[in-house]
Amino acid sequence: MILLIEGFMAFTLGFYWIYPFSLEGLQSVIWLRPLAGITGLTRMMMMVALVSFFIETEWARRIRRIFEWKRVWILPVVSFLIILYPLLKHGVAGSIGDMAHIYCAEPSNQGVGNTVFGSELGYTPVCPETFAAIYPAIYVSTSTGEFTLTAVLITSLPLVFVAIFMARLARNPELVDANGYNLDEIKALRTGFLVKVGFMLGAVLLMIALAAGFGLTSPDMTLFNPETSDNTGVVALAVGGAIALLMNILSTLFQGVIFTYAILKHEVMGIDERLRKGFTATTFAGFGALSLLIASEAMESVIPGGGLLGGLIVGVPLIALRRPILRIFSNLSSTLMPEAHTTQELQYLEVFAAANADGVINSKERTMLDLQAKAFGINEVRQRYLEGLSSAEDP
Repeated sequence: MILLIEGFMAFTLGFYWIYPFSLEGLQSVIWLRPLAGITGLTRMMMMVALVSFFIETEWARRIRRIFEWKRVWILPVVSFLIILYPLLKHGVAGSIGDMAHIYCAEPSNQGVGNTVFGSELGYTPVCPETFAAIYPAIYVSTSTGEFTLTAVLITSLPLVFVAIFMARLARNPELVDANGYNLDEIKALRTGFLVKVGFMLGAVLLMIALAAGFGLTSPDMTLFNPETSDNTGVVALAVGGAIALLMNILSTLFQGVIFTYAILKHEVMGIDERLRKGFTATTFAGFGALSLLIASEAMESVIPGGGLLGGLIVGVPLIALRRPILRIFSNLSSTLMPEAHTTQELQYLEVFAAANADGVINSKERTMLDLQAKAFGINEVRQRYLEGLSSAEDP
């Protein structure tokens, strides 16, 4: 349920930048912005309530009931009521900020600028030569409203205490064993929360620093305003806002992988191995793509048309060193998501250990093991993997 809310939250954060909406199209989907606030508050309350599963008191048991399908609707309703007050007091534009919509067809020409809520843009947009390679282009700028920073703090700071609680619980194995909790599961949840909160706090601190240094964003603070196109603060806000958005989305993706591992590792056969392989491959691909982008852009700025050379300088070593790099990312994924087995796999490992006590598997033992694996629903590939893992662990 939490992962569903997290995924929708990430979707609403990046929605306006995944497609070049026309002004009319943007006006028809603007309701997703207050909806993002509602999902953010709902997510925060769900994560705080998650702590109740690791506290054995009467009030904690009552809080757990909020996750029942017949009661879970209470959280989004409460979130809606919290958001409703600033919306009624300041209006949608005043609460969450207006959005500037600028269209540029050719460089050096005037652009077409409007705001989503119909207020005056305050300037005639220009189309800088800097972005000539991407014209025609649509630029959407989100400004800050009266409730924006407050909502960010409300939805972020309580999660710090959740992360601290999970970290302290993971360092207390006696309490974990006494209450019958799974220590590996708690450690996985702790890691997910710590990374999530770390990214979120980084994004929040970045937003606060930008607001303190350059003021709250507004529709006239864009790179297409002739008065601010070369302003350092506007450039910092444009880059910093995108980084803060990306940090939130990446933290959600990471938390989704870790939570999936923690929840399903003892239920879905081989899910931990698949998640580790997927995490390793994705991390390597992201690292490679970022390296190629930085190298090509750096060479392009030094030598016009030298982007291909920069890509070759980084790409060839990446290909040559892919095995050690993959090994590093594989070790990282194994640290974050240790090996885990379902109940059936653990039982099969016990049977295999007994059959392999003398270090040799004869034909009768092999037949018995194959039948046992079939009874447990373990396919041949997974069976060989488990046997290899067990043999590697034996002295």
